[in-house]
Amino acid sequence: MSASKIIKRDLLILWISIAVVALVLMWLMLQLSLQGSGSQIAQARARASISCEALRAGAQRASSAVGPAGSDDLPIPRSALSAVIDLALRDEPGMEGGFWQSGKGIVAYAFPTYDGTGVKRDPPSAELDRIESTAQRAQAAASQIVDVRPGLREAVVFVACPVDAAPMPLIAWNLRRVPVLSEAVMSRLIVALSLLLGFVLVSGAWLGWMLTRWRRQTDLLTQQLAQSERLATLGRLSAGLAHEIRNPLGTMRMKAENALAASSEMRETRVAGALEAVLTQTSRLEELVSSLLALTQPFRLQRKPLLLTEWMQERARTHREAAASNDIRIDLSIDRDTSAQTRQLPLFDPAQMARVFDNLILNALAHVQAGGRIELGAQRLPSGRLLLWVADDGSGIPAELHATVFEPFITGRAGGTGLGLSLAREIVQAHGGTITLATTPRGARFEMEFPWPAF
Repeated sequence: MSASKIIKRDLLILWISIAVVALVLMWLMLQLSLQGSGSQIAQARARASISCEALRAGAQRASSAVGPAGSDDLPIPRSALSAVIDLALRDEPGMEGGFWQSGKGIVAYAFPTYDGTGVKRDPPSAELDRIESTAQRAQAAASQIVDVRPGLREAVVFVACPVDAAPMPLIAWNLRRVPVLSEAVMSRLIVALSLLLGFVLVSGAWLGWMLTRWRRQTDLLTQQLAQSERLATLGRLSAGLAHEIRNPLGTMRMKAENALAASSEMRETRVAGALEAVLTQTSRLEELVSSLLALTQPFRLQRKPLLLTEWMQERARTHREAAASNDIRIDLSIDRDTSAQTRQLPLFDPAQMARVFDNLILNALAHVQAGGRIELGAQRLPSGRLLLWVADDGSGIPAELHATVFEPFITGRAGGTGLGLSLAREIVQAHGGTITLATTPRGARFEMEFPWPAF
């Protein structure tokens, strides 16, 4: 199976795992919404309302079945009211309730499902004010009133409804406490979170395994890509080298054939010209071989302290005669801070850096017209690095060569080998710097950045 198919398969499995985790999360949220405090309070309100109606109905039946309580001024005896409460609330876990009468407060109370021993008969003192308030509102409205007191750990639902009993009306009431997160909800939450954690752990392990496989695949692809790039570079290098060698050999062959074919009177002159051509082309081949050797062998820099201003002036003087013969000016542009701090510069290899500047200046001389200008510059950057440049106002480098200008055998200069800029890049990088072809409205500008100080 190819690497791309393996990656696609692994990604599909990963997406399936993510989808499963998402479904688990959705299920968990659904369970929480169904079992959340809002749902539980709604259920408690409904059950409390039904229980209150049961209390009222039971009290009204008891009122018609028994006579007044006499001295208690109650329409129903307390014992009968207690029996009504026990009967109405015995099947409602957690429900407590009673009867309230204006002026007397709670006249009957029971908590049939109380967890303690026996039936609880003392009203909850913490809720008395809320019970009385709800009962008064039910009496004033002559209808059922439902009230909810929210809380962080539990909410309390209060329900009160009037009982039609003479001579003094009663108010039936009950309350139910609703845990915000019940034990059942917590159990389901723990199960859901455990499942989610399991899916996350499995997905994480699977992802780690896939990433390991992908890294191996990536390393393999990187090696193959590097090998292909090396072969492609070798192919371009071989083609360029063959072209550069063929031209001098063709020139020497042509000169030798002309000399051999010449008449006896012209032979000596043509032989001398052929020998001169052989020497010229041999020098060109030697330069080509030297440049190739410099590119293929590691640089052994011999760093020495440089006075940058004086050294750049020397590079300019080396080429001023050739520049002046073509009416071209070579100027220096060194900012004051850099000039003042040149003695702090540590080590450059002067011979290797001279090769860099010589190549750049020769390229500039080949592209600048009469009356033009070449600039050698140095500047201390805000980042602390040293910027050197060689710029000209000539015809510039064709746009199609910008991306490959530092590759071997890429040249826009007649008679050039296409190795100068490649060699310059290698030397600059050996010094820990970078070289780039900067964007400029006219001509060409090569910029080199080095650490300051350049150790």
